[in-house]
Amino acid sequence: AERSPTLFLCEGRVAAARLPLAMLRGGIGRGEDFETVLLGLALPTRTCDVAFLDFPWDLMTRNPEAIVADLAGRAPSQAGTVHRTAVLEGDAIVLEPGSFIGPFALLDATSGPILVARGARVEAHSIVRGPCVIGPGTQILGGSVSGTTFGPECRIAGEVEACVWQGHANKRHHGFVGHSVIGEWVNLGALTTTSDLKNNYGRVRVWVEGREVDTGSPKIGSFLGAHVKTGIGTLLPTGASIGTAANLFGGGRFVPKQVAAFAWWDGERSVEHELERMLATARIAASRRGRSLTPGYEDAVRSCHAATAAERARGAGA
Repeated sequence: AERSPTLFLCEGRVAAARLPLAMLRGGIGRGEDFETVLLGLALPTRTCDVAFLDFPWDLMTRNPEAIVADLAGRAPSQAGTVHRTAVLEGDAIVLEPGSFIGPFALLDATSGPILVARGARVEAHSIVRGPCVIGPGTQILGGSVSGTTFGPECRIAGEVEACVWQGHANKRHHGFVGHSVIGEWVNLGALTTTSDLKNNYGRVRVWVEGREVDTGSPKIGSFLGAHVKTGIGTLLPTGASIGTAANLFGGGRFVPKQVAAFAWWDGERSVEHELERMLATARIAASRRGRSLTPGYEDAVRSCHAATAAERARGAGA
């Protein structure tokens, strides 16, 4: 039957599963063993054709083609409000109802499609180059963005290139963020800048699960977990890996390539960020977007804090 329990495989790897929650009791929370749990259920299998995301940088490198595929079936439309001096180049532009394109803004879809979602705003003198998705309620506040997906309710200014922003993030001031993945509720202080190219044009290495991995690419920026905060003038090196809820405020100095989750780095040393103070700040940040943190969400943050204790004990980012 079409809705019967099924395991979907691609080249022998588990891609997805459809089954009642009750069958997963005892398997939930197993982390890296979850695939083994699914294989052990002896479900009927079907093959499928998917692209696996094996490393964090796969999110960023695959994003432009994903935007093109997602928008391929969308007919061009101008259901939003477009100022008479704005310029829309190319046909592959979708403006959803409630969107706004301000004076002297440029939307250039000659190199890929553009979606400006419901309630999003591209303010005066902003440049948006496709492929690009401006998520619901997100505001582009001047500068140039390209090859990027912005989730809901972001505030973005300055230059952004080839990134994925999960949503509810702040970059209201100038500074360059390129070839990076930015978690939800991140706040980047003024002039926070990422390096996404080494001086010798070599392949960038990134810390993954306690070891440096060669990405095979010379164009890799930074990976910032949810609720990361940076102070003004923060400098992020190529391949930086910044853990959930880390605070970076050593302005004008390069941040270490790896900073532990819930760390507090002041430019000299790294200490632990107090969990309850972090949550208090997160509640304020959420309220500024008209949201609140649910008890389940806060429990997940506390679980993440406990799970990363060993990482902080090793002194990552010191």
